Order: sequence, then C-alpha cells, then structure tokens
Amino acid sequence: MDAAAGIERLTALVLIITSLSHIAAPREWARFFMAMRDRSAVPGFLNAYVHGPLGLLIVAFHWVWSWPQAVVTVIGCGLTSKATLYFLFPGLASRSMAQVSEESAWRFRVAGFGGLALGLFIGWIALRG
Repeated sequence: MDAAAGIERLTALVLIITSLSHIAAPREWARFFMAMRDRSAVPGFLNAYVHGPLGLLIVAFHWVWSWPQAVVTVIGCGLTSKATLYFLFPGLASRSMAQVSEESAWRFRVAGFGGLALGLFIGWIALRG
C-alpha cells in the first residue's frame, strides 16, 4: 500500500468514527464545545490541535488532484487552513462556538450524517484503489 492509499484509509476511518459519535452523542459534543468555549482564547488552540494533525498529514502525503482522490486532498487543505486560522486568530473559534448550546445539539447529528456519507465515500475511494 502506498502512502496516498494509507492516508485515504485513515481519513475515512477518522470521518466515519467521528461522524458516528456525532450521530450517537450530539448533546455530549455540544457540552464538549461549550466547555472549550468557556476557556477564553484557548478554544481556538484546542480546535487547531484537533484539526491540524490530520490536515497536515493529508497535505504532506496526499497531494493528489485527480478525481475522486482529490476530495481527500481538498479535505486536508481545509483542515490545515482551519487550524492555521485558529492558531493565528484563536478568537475565531470562540465566535463559532458561541452558537453551540444543548438546544442546538441536533446540528451535530445532522453534521454527523453528512460526515458519515463523506467518510464512506472516501472509504470507497481507498478500497477501490
């Protein structure tokens, strides 16, 4: 297996597992982000540390721009950009987290279904190659 295929499998697994968690435990995800939010500028750094490693790994080892593998590269670029923004401007994370509440926890479930579809698509990419 080459590095690109391994990165595709890793990306699929991360998305599938995280998305299933969003679907199964949306209130806990809301509480997690609310707890991060209550730590002033720290949420931006924590969020960057969550998204940065996978994004950087994809950018470093999966610079593939042919369809459909380019989807993984775009995800890596997005995660790396998000982490970079949150490291440089940690207050940005606090603004987005200000919208999180237990009443809006259903949004995590919706995002989970979208992420699950994306993870399964990337898993198909990884397995077909």
